[in-house]
Amino acid sequence: MLRDIDSLLKAAAEPTRLRILNLLRLGRVCVCDLQLGLGIPQPTVSRHLATLRHVGLVVDQRQGNRTLYSLVPATTPQLKALRQLVETCSTTEEVLQNDLRQLAEALKQGQCMVSEPTSKRENRLMRRMKPFPVTPKEGDGERKGQMP
Repeated sequence: MLRDIDSLLKAAAEPTRLRILNLLRLGRVCVCDLQLGLGIPQPTVSRHLATLRHVGLVVDQRQGNRTLYSLVPATTPQLKALRQLVETCSTTEEVLQNDLRQLAEALKQGQCMVSEPTSKRENRLMRRMKPFPVTPKEGDGERKGQMP
């Protein structure tokens, strides 16, 4: 049993996989949507999804020529705790919030989106996103070579 927990945590701890788990909280998502939300190449997304599927964190379902991925049902205390951790982190981590925004924007523009109508998925995305405070970085708005 400890070995299973170890495998789950190792798989979820990789930053890209954590980002994928965050987006999969929304329900069934196509690889195309994940690629757009994460801004990374499709083969990279597929490789990480294979790892998550291998350890039992996600399941896949064919729909035509596309594969939709979703989180496995949280039927164990370990899966429930992991899902709660991802949920909690998504409200405080800027990268996870940005992924949700990117996915929402891609859906708004009519990108891949095969599992639900845009408006329903977009509404669910917007409900999950919390405003994230943005503080200007030193040098923002200045062009290179200009005097401040």
